[in-house]
Amino acid sequence: MSEVTRSLLQRWGASFRRGADFDSWGQLVEAIDEYQILARHLQKEAQAQHNNSEFTEEQKKTIGKIATCLELRSAALQSTQSQEEFKLEDLKKLEPILKNILTYNKEFPFDVQPVPLRRILAPGEEEHLEFEEDEEEGGAGAGSPDSFPARVPGAAIFFEFKHYKPKKRFTSTKCFAFMEMDEIKPGPIVIELYKKPTDFKRKKLQLLTKKPLYLHLHQTLHKE
Repeated sequence: MSEVTRSLLQRWGASFRRGADFDSWGQLVEAIDEYQILARHLQKEAQAQHNNSEFTEEQKKTIGKIATCLELRSAALQSTQSQEEFKLEDLKKLEPILKNILTYNKEFPFDVQPVPLRRILAPGEEEHLEFEEDEEEGGAGAGSPDSFPARVPGAAIFFEFKHYKPKKRFTSTKCFAFMEMDEIKPGPIVIELYKKPTDFKRKKLQLLTKKPLYLHLHQTLHKE
């Protein structure tokens, strides 16, 4: 095993453990990001030309299957359905396979197939396997988010502020906000901003900053 391959397997293993840790802690947004980033790396390696890869074709097929399982777990975390989900305990069975990919010669434990490399993240984002450190509170509110997706996990509408960091080549969730269902009515509304990770259960909320920083919205409701 070359030093390059050894280092690559170590980075993959570290990323896998980070994602599983976030998953077990209930930090779903961070887990999804980590799983998707690692899946992109694995898919890229699985589809590399033979002369550009130190892995055999059979090993690359296994790597591609692990990437598929990462995407299945990522999709399960984003799904509201409870049936036929790919569970965390299922995913953890793959860690020793990935770690020992050069000597693994058993049947893959799940009936999945490698999927083509698909671009989901921001340009250059798949090159970054390290999670960013939290920024200091003094930087809160500086600049504007690059994207502003909304989610509806159950009985509230969540807004996540995401921004792309060119130096780290990584898209990060800066903060989030949410509206209770009784707050959905025509007109203006001002809601508080909370520190990441997004807490869909709303049990451990922490304000983003002590400064008077809020999300100002104006709602217009349309009847079908």
